[in-house]
Amino acid sequence: MDILTAYKLFLVDHESYCSGRTIEYYKENVPKFLDFLSFRFVCPSDLIDCDKILRDDVLAYLSALRESGRKNTTINTYFRAVKVFLNYCIDEGYCSPDVLRKVKFLKSDQEPVIPLSEWEVDEIDGLFSMKTESGMRNLCIVHLMLDAGFRSSDVVNLRFSNINFDSNYLIVKGKGDKFRSVILCPKLKRLLYHYLLRYRAYDPQDDYPVFVQVGTSKPINSNVIKQLFARIKVSSGLDRVHPHLLRHTFATSYIMGGGNMEFLRMMLGHADYETTKMYLHLAQQSKMLHSDVYRLDPVFFKAAY
Repeated sequence: MDILTAYKLFLVDHESYCSGRTIEYYKENVPKFLDFLSFRFVCPSDLIDCDKILRDDVLAYLSALRESGRKNTTINTYFRAVKVFLNYCIDEGYCSPDVLRKVKFLKSDQEPVIPLSEWEVDEIDGLFSMKTESGMRNLCIVHLMLDAGFRSSDVVNLRFSNINFDSNYLIVKGKGDKFRSVILCPKLKRLLYHYLLRYRAYDPQDDYPVFVQVGTSKPINSNVIKQLFARIKVSSGLDRVHPHLLRHTFATSYIMGGGNMEFLRMMLGHADYETTKMYLHLAQQSKMLHSDVYRLDPVFFKAAY
C-alpha cells in the first residue's frame, strides 16, 4: 500500500464519523507530512510504500518542524493529525507498529494564562456601540465567550432555536456535534434580545444562524471572529487577548465564585475532569495574586465570591 492511497482511505473512513471541521484539520496537516516524505524519499508519495516508512522518518519530520522555528504548540498541532493517520495505518496493517514507538509530543511552550480583569473587560466593551448593528453583534459575541464559556465555533453555530429566553438557557452544538446546555445570565440575555429584535428577523422556531456579516444575510465564520479579535487587540492595547482567553476567564471566574465543578465540566463540554481541572490551578493562581478577575453574574452560584 502506498502512503497516498492510505491517506485517501483514511479520509474516507474518518468522514463517516468525524465532524467536517476535524476532516478539514486532517486535510490541512497530514499532507505536510506526505510532502516531507516525498522530499526525503526523492519520489512522489504515491510511490512510497507504507511499510518503508520508519520511526526515523517520523523523528526527522519533527526535527524539521523544530528547525523551522515554529513553537512547540504549533508543531504538536501538526503532528497530532499525523499521529492519528499513522495509527490508522498501523491498525490497518499498512505500517509497522514501530513507526511511532516512543515518539512523543513536544513539551508545551504555552505562556501562563492570565484571565481578564473587570477593567480589561470594560475596556473591550467600550470599543463597541450599542446603537449600531456591528457594535451589538460584537458585544454579543464577546459576552457569549465571557458569560457562557463559548468557543469560537460555538458562536458560529448558534441558531435562533438554540436560545430559550423564557427559561434562560442556551443550547450549544459543540465539538463532535455534541449538545450541551449553558445558563443564559441577565446581561447576556439583554444583549442577545436587543440584537435579535433590532437587527435580525428573529423567530424562536427558526433554525437560522444568530450572527451574520453586517448588512447581509451571510452567516459569519471563524475568520470573522479572528478579524474581530485582531481589531480588539489593536484598539484596546491588550496584546494577550484572543477568543479562547474569554472562555478561560469564564471558567476561572466560575471556580473563584464557588461554582460546582461538575456543572462547569458540563457547561464547557469537556468529556472528563482532566481538562476542567486546569481551571482549579488558574483560580488558585488568581486568588494568590489578588487579581480583579472579571466576575460572573450571581445567577451561576448559590453563594458567590
